Amino acid sequence: MSEKQSYLGTPATLAVMIIAAVWTAASSGTAPYARVLACVWAGGAAVNLVLLLVRRRRDLRAATQAAADGADAKDAEGARNAADAKAAADADR
Repeated sequence: MSEKQSYLGTPATLAVMIIAAVWTAASSGTAPYARVLACVWAGGAAVNLVLLLVRRRRDLRAATQAAADGADAKDAEGARNAADAKAAADADR
């Protein structure tokens, strides 16, 4: 990760937000409007968590694929260089 990420965007923080919001929504001592807002907050945090995890998985898959493509390109370039060297050696004979 090249950019410094805020702790607010981590899965653990989002999970704590979801737990706190659900706890508030389930509490009978909380005012009804606060319970509704807590449900909305929990839903938004859950969607944000899912999107964050999907984005991380996609980025990891892309990085893995890029690394594999880079290794394949290096192998192919090395094979081409070896073939060129062999052709040059055969031409010198």
